[in-house]
Amino acid sequence: MLWGSIAQADGGWEMLLSWVGKYPSEQIGGRGSVLLGQTPIKDGLRKLLPKAEIQTLAKFAVEAPVRKVGDYLVVNKCLPHNCPSDMAVLVIDVKNEKLWAGFFSREEGRVSTRWYGASDDYSVLPDEIKKDFLSRHGD
Repeated sequence: MLWGSIAQADGGWEMLLSWVGKYPSEQIGGRGSVLLGQTPIKDGLRKLLPKAEIQTLAKFAVEAPVRKVGDYLVVNKCLPHNCPSDMAVLVIDVKNEKLWAGFFSREEGRVSTRWYGASDDYSVLPDEIKKDFLSRHGD
């Protein structure tokens, strides 16, 4: 169980399903916390991402409602006024308590795609999630 004791303190990863159809920045639940502020996600991202990527993710203020694909929650975020060129996806496996983060950036003469996973490569994710991430890159 990945980060099991942390998840248990917040009522388990199942409670993250409350955000399906809502924006990640919506405050729901008794503590009025946002999705990325939930202990399993917040602590998981700190363990998973380099500090620079955490800072990049914090700049991504544009977001879509949280989607559920199978046992996965999908969180899409991007940089205001630059969504196709600077974006991220967080994938939360609620059932197996795993987390992935994918980043895409496009600058003059450079394109970068970066994936971080809690234990498995992003290739284990459903094709629907991977195709959606690629389709959001723009032209």
